[in-house]
Amino acid sequence: MIAMDTQTLTLAVAMAGLSIVAVTALFVAFRHERSLAIFSLGFLSAMVGFVLLIGQNKPHDWASFILANALIVFYQLCMAWGVRSFFGVGKGWPARFWAYMAAWLALLTIGTYVYDSFAVRAIGASVFIIAASVEFLVAVRGVGEGIPPIIRRAAWGVVLAFIACHLVRVGLVAANANARLMDDAFVNAYTFSFTLIFSIAMAGLILIIDVSHLVSLLEKKNAKLESLAMCDGLTGLRNRHALELKLEGELERASRYRVPLSVILFDIDYFKRVNDTWGHQAGDGVIKRMAELTSALVRQPDDLFRWGGEEFMLVSPHTDRAGATALAEKLRAAIEAESFPEAGTVTASFGVAEWKPGEDCDEWFKRVDRALYRAKNTGRNRVVGIDAGEAAPAAMVRIDWKAEWSSGNRLIDGEHRELLGLSNNLIDLSLVGADATAMLEAFDALIGHIQKHFGDEERVLAELVYPGLAGHALLHAKLVSESLELRAKVEAGELDHGALFDFLVDKVVVEHLVREDSQFFEYTHRPSA
Repeated sequence: MIAMDTQTLTLAVAMAGLSIVAVTALFVAFRHERSLAIFSLGFLSAMVGFVLLIGQNKPHDWASFILANALIVFYQLCMAWGVRSFFGVGKGWPARFWAYMAAWLALLTIGTYVYDSFAVRAIGASVFIIAASVEFLVAVRGVGEGIPPIIRRAAWGVVLAFIACHLVRVGLVAANANARLMDDAFVNAYTFSFTLIFSIAMAGLILIIDVSHLVSLLEKKNAKLESLAMCDGLTGLRNRHALELKLEGELERASRYRVPLSVILFDIDYFKRVNDTWGHQAGDGVIKRMAELTSALVRQPDDLFRWGGEEFMLVSPHTDRAGATALAEKLRAAIEAESFPEAGTVTASFGVAEWKPGEDCDEWFKRVDRALYRAKNTGRNRVVGIDAGEAAPAAMVRIDWKAEWSSGNRLIDGEHRELLGLSNNLIDLSLVGADATAMLEAFDALIGHIQKHFGDEERVLAELVYPGLAGHALLHAKLVSESLELRAKVEAGELDHGALFDFLVDKVVVEHLVREDSQFFEYTHRPSA
């Protein structure tokens, strides 16, 4: 009965091996990974080995003794081989593994054909299985953080318990040297019982390691995706999405504890000139160096973000407008003093705004953008701070593009948009009391654009055979003449805000763009336009 039980246990080990082989083979077919194929090969070797053991003394000795035991030790080595291959620990199958197999085959041959000793084969099998188990632990240790600590401890616990069982087996075999593998000795039932348990435990351990590795890879990929979503690829700074998340917490903190919070928006002066002169690669180099320089100068609580293009934004918690302005001035001076390898001396303009309790981010950002706008239009390479009360007058007279002003002609519409931008520039300069030099520079830019735009518009209308072209050209000439008169008043210091607004809003926008230009829209909206 006991002998029958021993055979049943052996068969159970083989059947468990068959189930494990089927599962791992499915993984191999699905994943096509070499390490999984190695594990599957190992479990297959163990299954075949135990099937051969059932036929002790029935098939040839080389099959039931030598091949069976060699396959079982090979299975144990495959576990170490698979882990090493899975995590790239050294050479997957090192030379010493061949030495193990060669020594084991030699011992099996001697224990089968020279001494025909079950004890030699049994004790030798346990010794080599223990050696292969130690190799598995060495491989797991070599992986390090690649396996989570709890799984690494579980692996050590399972394998050390397995080694302990084999050490007990060595003692039992030594005490029953005359026993045979498939007889009714207690040592055989004990051997096949713990082998069955640990074969299943080892298979589960391998699958857990595989799943944990996949989870680790997924977490790393998610972290990388999150980093890509939150960081700017060129500078390494966090981007606008990260800024929004940062401000959520900072605004809540500033509101709850009534502490100041400021932002500094700055961009590189004449950056287009850098790209046009030295190329876009040089422009990228300037942006990267700007990020490195300013990052090194900001304080610990502050956070620097790339706002977009050549613009950067610095969030300064616990800092009022005066403190943020002083910080911005420090950055401005450092940038001006720096020699950029790609472009030599580079300057930047800065806008500063402190958050006003109850103000939303859009309003706040409009104010800091307005401050930067003023810094750019009053000479560049300077810092301009702005509070909540300063932004409203400028916003009230700002001219925004409207969809109904679209003529359908890309050239004309693009120049109209630029015309509005230059007009807004002049309005803003007037409101902040810019000096005559800045006003003249802006007026010259506007007049130059008006003259070019009128010439382009008249050419397009001539091609469309617009019947009102002659009258339209006269209006153009009148506007150019009036703009030159206003420029002369600026130079003489005689121009007031009202005259400027009347010209830009009433004459340029209402009379020219809205009333007169809309007359030819039916021609420019035609497909031929």
